[in-house]
Amino acid sequence: MSLSPTSPTTAPGWFPDPAGGARLQRWDGAAWSGYFADMPVEGKRSRPLLEPKTPLFTPFFGAILWLPVALIIIDLVLKSIHAYEISVDGTPVPDPELVFTLGDVVSIVSTMLLCAACVVLAYLDWRRLRRLGVVRPFHWAWAFLSTIYVIGRTVVARKVVPLTSVAPIWIFIALSVISNAISRF
Repeated sequence: MSLSPTSPTTAPGWFPDPAGGARLQRWDGAAWSGYFADMPVEGKRSRPLLEPKTPLFTPFFGAILWLPVALIIIDLVLKSIHAYEISVDGTPVPDPELVFTLGDVVSIVSTMLLCAACVVLAYLDWRRLRRLGVVRPFHWAWAFLSTIYVIGRTVVARKVVPLTSVAPIWIFIALSVISNAISRF
């Protein structure tokens, strides 16, 4: 397909597919790229599409994805800090005289710090996406519910750069499940 949208000097962009149909195809300035996207719906506010190679996976978003690993590490460290007594049969049981152990306090404080880090990282990610040209990126305030932020942000990324991977959703869910499973033991 060597047909240009209008002339050989047409700037790169998304244009109606020359083969027909209700989709767009990416023109790279010299030839059709083979990247396709759905045609915007009339009357609906749509986000402009970006270059297929736009790096939407920012270091800030990567850090958010790995926050459950920090919870795993903190949980493993805290298990050694909790105060236990040894029962008659030799198994450790929590000290009944302590309302909060040092491990409980460290756990609460570290969880609050990780939540704050998630919000700050989401704000930095949101700001970076705006600089990359993403119109209305998923709002950073959703980071208070980190799973919602990861899902929403990935959906928006797929809308502005078609064929963007959904792997961040699966990575975050897998790490969260592992983190929750380890914290139960």
